[in-house]
Amino acid sequence: MFEIVTVTKIVSKQMLEVSCTSSACNGCKGETFCNTKGKRFEAWNKHMLPAQPGSTVEIYLQPGRTIAGTLITLIFPLLLFPAGYYLSILLGSGELASFLFGILGILVGFLGVWLYFRRSQAHYLPVVERILSEESEN
Repeated sequence: MFEIVTVTKIVSKQMLEVSCTSSACNGCKGETFCNTKGKRFEAWNKHMLPAQPGSTVEIYLQPGRTIAGTLITLIFPLLLFPAGYYLSILLGSGELASFLFGILGILVGFLGVWLYFRRSQAHYLPVVERILSEESEN
């Protein structure tokens, strides 16, 4: 998916902070499930384009990576619930302790997902493809 965003801050040579404009949200295919409306998020300036704060740029969100990121975030922790639950039962714990071990499995899963995304952050970020306007904020 290609989306049009505004650069709000230069984080580094390869990382920009961007924000969707409300007009861009109206035509976006992910508008109904988007969690970045009105928020700022990072985009990878892979090609090191000379964007400035206030510039309008086009970013590309690879659909496969977006779906994979969502699945990793949700499914991995959920799979660890039954693993923790049944492991606790095998160790002879009661129902409440097994439930708590299942919840602990979910927490460990979210921690693992957080560490994974910290390590492979650029792989899942939207990529800045081109600069549409050079207007700078004054």
